[in-house]
Amino acid sequence: MSGEVSMQQIEAAVLRLPLQRRKQVLLFVEFLEYLTEREQGLDRLDDEDLWAAVIAHQAYREAHPDEQPEVFDSAEDFLRATADL
Repeated sequence: MSGEVSMQQIEAAVLRLPLQRRKQVLLFVEFLEYLTEREQGLDRLDDEDLWAAVIAHQAYREAHPDEQPEVFDSAEDFLRATADL
């Protein structure tokens, strides 16, 4: 297939599909949007959002040290600590 494809052609093709396939079409379109954003350099916004989440998580951990998981030096220490569970 070459050249431009009209929205009417796309809509007609999607309507010919069984209902259960339409979710896959939507997921593929979302994937193509993602690829387009990456190609255009728009994924750096996602990186900024991810980094903001990391910073917020670190701040929460510092503010709530009592909620952090216990760290063990070895597998044996872990097994001893959890033997009664």
